[in-house]
Formats: sequence, C-alpha cells, structure tokens
Amino acid sequence: MSHKAHDISREHLLITGVTGYIGFKTLTIALERGYRVRAVVRSEQNINHLKDKSTTITQSLDRDQLQFVVIPNFLESNAIFKSLEGITVIIHLASPLAIETEDYDSGIVKPAISMVTNVLEAASRVTSIRRVILTSSCVTLIPFEWNINPDSQRLYTVDDVNTSVNGPFSTSMEAYWASKALARVATKTFVKHTRPKFDFVNLLPSVVLGPDDRLDADPSATVDSLLQGTRAAVLAPALTASLNSTFPYVGTPVHVADVARAHVDAVDAGLVPGNSEYILSSNTPNGVVWDRDVQGACRKFFPEEVARRSLPLEGSLTAIKWRLSAKKTEETFGWRFTGFEETVKQLISQYLQLEERSLK
Repeated sequence: MSHKAHDISREHLLITGVTGYIGFKTLTIALERGYRVRAVVRSEQNINHLKDKSTTITQSLDRDQLQFVVIPNFLESNAIFKSLEGITVIIHLASPLAIETEDYDSGIVKPAISMVTNVLEAASRVTSIRRVILTSSCVTLIPFEWNINPDSQRLYTVDDVNTSVNGPFSTSMEAYWASKALARVATKTFVKHTRPKFDFVNLLPSVVLGPDDRLDADPSATVDSLLQGTRAAVLAPALTASLNSTFPYVGTPVHVADVARAHVDAVDAGLVPGNSEYILSSNTPNGVVWDRDVQGACRKFFPEEVARRSLPLEGSLTAIKWRLSAKKTEETFGWRFTGFEETVKQLISQYLQLEERSLK
C-alpha cells in the first residue's frame, strides 16, 4: 500500500514510560529512525540509568536529538502540559505505578483513568499536537470472569470491549483489568465529546515477551533481572517449577520489539489512520500452548543445553486458549508479527548469555 512519504524531520515526539520494558525499546527505535524525542522520566536518576543502558540514547542526547523532562507525578494537573511545547505526537506508554492497595478503586482504577485523561486534556490545549498514541491492552477485550469460564471458540476483534468494570473487585489483577478497559473507554469518550484537533491510536498488546534490551549493556544485569513477572512465568517450562505462575496464562504472545515498532509506526498518519485501535498479538488466531511450545523451541534451538540440563524443562505454565484477530493490524501496518518460536529463541538466548556471564 503506497502512501505519501512521511516527513520525520517535521515531527517532535513526546514519549512517556521510557524506563519500562516496552518504552525503552520504543524510545530506541524512534531515535534510530531519526525522530526528535522529548522523553519523560520520573526522576533525574532515571536519566543516568538510561544513558548507561544505551549508546543510542547517549549519542542522541549529544546531538540534541533527544532531551529529557522530569515529571515526578503525572497526576498533577499541569505537569504534562508544561512539557508539550512544539510536540506533534505523544506516545503515552507510562502506566500508574501498580501499588498493593486496600482500596482498588483509588489505588488502581482511578489513577489509570486520570493518567490517560490528563494526557488528553493537556494535549487538547497544544495546537501543534496532531496525534496521541496510547498503550492499552488486549485484556480490555474481555471481562475478568472470562478467565474462569473462557469462550475458546469465539474470535475476538478490536471491536470487543469489556463492559464488566464496575467492581467491587476481589483482587488487584481484576481491578487492573477493569482499569485498562475504563481508560480505553475514557479515551474514546474524551475524543467524542471534546472533539480535539488531534486524533488517537489505541494499541492493544497481548502477553509481551522477548529479550529485554535494557540488560544488554548493563554489567550488573543477572538472570534474575530477566526472570521477572511475565518472562519468569513463560520461561518456567524451560527451567524449573520454582518459576511457575499461580494462575494460568492466555496463550497470546507478542514480541516486545513488535509492540515498540507499532508505537513508532503509528506516528505516520499516512500509514495508520486516526481514531483507530489495533490488536498486537502473534500466532493468531489460535495462539500457543505455553508448556508444549516453549519446550519445543528449547529442543529445536538449544538441544545441547537441554541435554546438559542448563535448560531442565521442569516447570510449567497452563494455557487458556483465546482466539484473537490481528488481521486488521497486519494489513494496516504492512508487516507480520514475529512468531512465538523466534520470540522464545531470542528470550532463551538472552537467558543463556546472562547465565554464562554470571559464571565468569
């Protein structure tokens, strides 16, 4: 699909969440493509950490392609507005810090909605802004209860939305699901009622995986740095039962680099139309079976490590089948998602490198 050449030199991006797993990759891709970027961090210390983790970041700072702005608290009314002068596109990846809280509504749900609406309100006061790209989530497509009684035959598309969001919530995870759905709805409602000069693109990743670029240049990075959260649970079938998740996972992976790339591609209005939403997920529509497919990739790509039990294949992760459609995404963006097998290969490679480094 041909479209008018996109002039990168006219753009100035504001990116939030750059210290995070997806945000870091998004920032480096944007810089590598030649975009000017203003990156939001929560503290001065974050800037030093980021410089240590990437030569791209250091070099971009040196040539004034990149600048940082420190915003300790996004939820302050004018905090983000002050940093938007001259910005053309906001890529908003930051999410509220998940806190263990007695009150899920004020601790998780309200901050998620406020954070999105704060960004949108600030953007509506800045004439140069033409687009806001937001990281939503595939969990906004289905209610939390679906996990207990999944509909594994139905194909879910971006037109689906979780309407079961009123609480009271029994767990922080349930509140998190609701908060994501409510933030997604709040975006559409805001644009519909306020009719700002900018448009929005909502991106809905599934289970985000793959190597963590932040660890490559970090001499203090260990295997434990990699085995966090989702990555730990997904690598359990390759490693040990000590990493097993307490709950099953939906079998819908997506490579972190694809998620980051989609955020940067979405800057181009000639490629990606506005006021639109896209599912980011690989191996659609049938997904993966975590145990079988992780162990299969290990045997295929790392037979020696399996034989000598560097990869003991002793853990497990139960899979729930969830059929997603990424057809519209691949047609619009013009590329195919990295398959799960390749994603696991890269993730295990990074694990083995970190393990080797620790033995030296």
